[in-house]
Amino acid sequence: MLFPAEAEARGSHGEGNTDEEVSADVPDGDVEESGAGVPLAEDWKPSSVALSFVTDGDSVDVDFSCGTYAAVEGDGPPRWRRTPFSVDGLDLRRDKGPERLSVGGVSVEIGSRWRDFQGDSLVTVHVRVLTESTGDDRHDIPRTLFQVHLAAAPPAGAEIREYDTTRSIDTDPEAAELRLRYRNRKVYAVGHGMAADWEFAEGRCAKVFLEPVPAFVVPAVETTGFDEGTAEAEALELGHLQQIDKDPEAVLRSLDAFLEAFAGWASLQMERAEAFSDDRAVAVRIAGRSQDAVDRMREGIDLLRAPGGEDLRTAFSLGMAAMRLQMRQASINRGKPEEQVPEPRWRPFQLGFLLVSLASSVDEGHKDRDLVDLIWFPTGGGKTEAYLGLAAIEVFRRRLAHGTAGGGTAVITRYTLRLLTSQQFQRAAALVCAMERLRATDDRAKGMAPFSIGLWVGNDVTPGTRVDAREALKRLQKAARPEEANEFQVESCPWCLTPLVPRLRSDKPEDYGMRLDGVDVVLHCVDASCDFAGELPLAVVDEVLYKEPPTILLATVDKFARLQFKTEAGRLLGLGTTFRQPSMIIQDELHLLSGPLGTTVAVFDAMIQLLLSRSNSSPKIVASTATIRASEEQVEGLYGREVALYPPSGLDDDRTFFSRPVESGEGRLYIGLMPQSVSQPSAVIAAVTPMVEMPEALAARAPSAASRDAYWTLVMYHNSLRELGRTGTLVVDDVNGRLEPRAERLGFPLRPVRAVLELTSRRGAEELPNDLRALTVRADESPEAVDVVLSSNMLSVGIDIPRLALMLMVGQPKTTAEYIQATSRVGRGDTKGVVVTLFRSGRARDRSHFETFRGYHEALYRSVEPTSVTPWSLASRERSLAGALVALLRQSFTALAPNEAAGRFDLKDGRIHEAVDRLVERFLGYVTRADGLEASETRSAVWSLLRDWDRRAGQARQSGEPLYYQRTKKDQAAALLKKFGQPGEGWLVADSMRSVEPNVAVEVQEPQEEVHHGEDQA
Repeated sequence: MLFPAEAEARGSHGEGNTDEEVSADVPDGDVEESGAGVPLAEDWKPSSVALSFVTDGDSVDVDFSCGTYAAVEGDGPPRWRRTPFSVDGLDLRRDKGPERLSVGGVSVEIGSRWRDFQGDSLVTVHVRVLTESTGDDRHDIPRTLFQVHLAAAPPAGAEIREYDTTRSIDTDPEAAELRLRYRNRKVYAVGHGMAADWEFAEGRCAKVFLEPVPAFVVPAVETTGFDEGTAEAEALELGHLQQIDKDPEAVLRSLDAFLEAFAGWASLQMERAEAFSDDRAVAVRIAGRSQDAVDRMREGIDLLRAPGGEDLRTAFSLGMAAMRLQMRQASINRGKPEEQVPEPRWRPFQLGFLLVSLASSVDEGHKDRDLVDLIWFPTGGGKTEAYLGLAAIEVFRRRLAHGTAGGGTAVITRYTLRLLTSQQFQRAAALVCAMERLRATDDRAKGMAPFSIGLWVGNDVTPGTRVDAREALKRLQKAARPEEANEFQVESCPWCLTPLVPRLRSDKPEDYGMRLDGVDVVLHCVDASCDFAGELPLAVVDEVLYKEPPTILLATVDKFARLQFKTEAGRLLGLGTTFRQPSMIIQDELHLLSGPLGTTVAVFDAMIQLLLSRSNSSPKIVASTATIRASEEQVEGLYGREVALYPPSGLDDDRTFFSRPVESGEGRLYIGLMPQSVSQPSAVIAAVTPMVEMPEALAARAPSAASRDAYWTLVMYHNSLRELGRTGTLVVDDVNGRLEPRAERLGFPLRPVRAVLELTSRRGAEELPNDLRALTVRADESPEAVDVVLSSNMLSVGIDIPRLALMLMVGQPKTTAEYIQATSRVGRGDTKGVVVTLFRSGRARDRSHFETFRGYHEALYRSVEPTSVTPWSLASRERSLAGALVALLRQSFTALAPNEAAGRFDLKDGRIHEAVDRLVERFLGYVTRADGLEASETRSAVWSLLRDWDRRAGQARQSGEPLYYQRTKKDQAAALLKKFGQPGEGWLVADSMRSVEPNVAVEVQEPQEEVHHGEDQA
């Protein structure tokens, strides 16, 4: 819509304009200055739109069409008659002024502005309404243009060139690589007030035009495969790979074929890179990473081939057998008869990752041991299975190589959110169950210590002690709805998926998958036919985890802040045990370790890496992400290590040897809306209403297109809790108010919005599992299916509900990474996702994304922003260094471990001073590798803290009173540390890595009756 011009906004067309005049970019007297100035469509009611593009011609042919409406006289409701208007082939030239047209009595100007641009012309074609507003919205309707369409095409012999703005500027080497990789994803136009789009003919851009509702399908990514019957295809079969200890030649032959297939592609990439002219160095750098991956894969295969590699081949075989068992069981759980379950297969990128990472994971002295292997693959592509397969090999290798000492915690898998940790726990637990099945049935694994998995996420989610666990069990057995009272976080048997608690309270203890066994609460499957009816290899109670460290530990990054308060937590790092220390750390969703959280985590990570190197061997670090930029800087800041991205990218956009966009072009549909002249609440209501009607519309017009459940649940994604709070009321009241009259008019069955679910950080830890369970309820199976989900950015961090396929983004998220992560939560199942983004016209960033909608979505990953971590900056040191330092010393020196032992710290004792000095120097080594510029300041800060500790410990010894680390009782006066809100002297430390500021309680009272004080005026 283009509205009539406001009188005061007409510039030279109006009187009394006091704004400072902005000079044009052309000499005085030129036509452009006098007649073709383009006003920006940023007003509340825009009266103009424009389209910018680059052409090598001196003229363009413009097509314009619209409609006007006139009131129809008569009784009854208001009626309007549309009058169409169109003009085609309007010739606009560099030396020609704007054209003025009369459209249904409305005066309209169509003009162009020409500027020289790298030997061509940058042209902006505009349309604006010259007729002035009456000041009355109803009377302005006949003066308004509706359904505006504007298109421009070059004349014969000319063409529209790439609209290149800043993409030619390489701010860093990675920017140069992105420019080269996406060189064929060209932008040909930019809109002003509307979105720009373009059409191709015979391989050239034939026309550019404005689009009021832009849409673009981002193709799904598929993993590449091999021809059936080939050796490389056979290498993907887990049943084949697990024969490596029995028939190594056959398996190694297929692995060689797999490697050669990848090596051939890598060589072709290098040949192409050498042929680049100006960007040859950039292209060779990209292709070189594939060559590096080939060399590392070959090294892994050679290690499996080595004459003395019997233990590794056995470990590899057992790891493949465990993954095969798990995948087969997953198919059975999905309803496949056991005899019809297909042979489990790796995706090519998964097998490639195992081979790339194998040598540096199993060889503690390998040159790439300190290299962080980062799996970079789109969401839903199978990253979790890839790193779990590597973890399985490492767990078995430790048991075979070191016997009993290889027990204890072998792998630490860390997540950033408790919700994400609990979800991934189910998948990792299924692998551990498979390993336990092998221990019971496979002679090679018999006699090994039991395998187990532990969940370490926080005591407001899981019980902290055995006493807490027993109390939680009592509450569970008394609860009317046990599913909502399950504090053990495990909802179903990870092996057979049988629910562990009944939906309604039961008097039968055997209906519950938790039972009291002595002082422990044991988890077990309630299905007597399940292999784990006796006991599941799961532990969720902190006290039990410390006493019997699990084989695989799943934890939130926050939990490691407990090392400064709980010395027994060091047993999870192999400290104070007879077991070897954990040899692998897996960090999921690495892109979330940025900003304040990543900065805090990095300080504690330096301490953790130092503690894990007690045996003179550093752990292997594996990470995964779907969206990352500047990974070298981020990993260096987090871990003080170099990084290798896998799979290595190719020379063409998002294509690698292992993945490519689907050839059919099917994928997630993105739609953009930017309403003008309406408030945000009205825009939300207008967008939500038809989206709620989608299931009924599909059922009426295309019954076979999708199931009733396909687009039933609408996910509304918000960038802030404030916006989300406003939406809740709108959905229940205003949207329902619109649905009824629309249902009558359109002839659809009325579908009111009843079940609205909020998925935000405001939900308690005990509520979130119930919320996720509610989201899995299908509309074609139950009337209780959720209608609308009001979500914050919690949704973007790994929630996987396959039935969700419809999303409304209320405003553009702050980063492209968040946009990709959030929108990829819909359309993960069989139904293709639909994402509608509601842009705000008053926000410059939203407007920019809308006007460049197609160019942005054609190469989403090109726009991912770099993230930053600054762990050794002044602010970070003040917040986190004290806690990390205390944790390091308490976990390193037994004498300093007890809570009352802080007073034993004495730098005047030569042995203590020397030992502390060595430890601090090793700690500062991590600081130097991560951020050398801050090493000197960090050294000063560390020793300042240590001298202050020494001073307070000396005072405590002189007074004969103990110095505690933390106050466990109110009468304990002297403590080295204090938490937020605690009085007295002490270093302020966080109990969690997210606790960076004290909370402020605000009490809101109801308005009181007004009371007047003073004399009675009566």
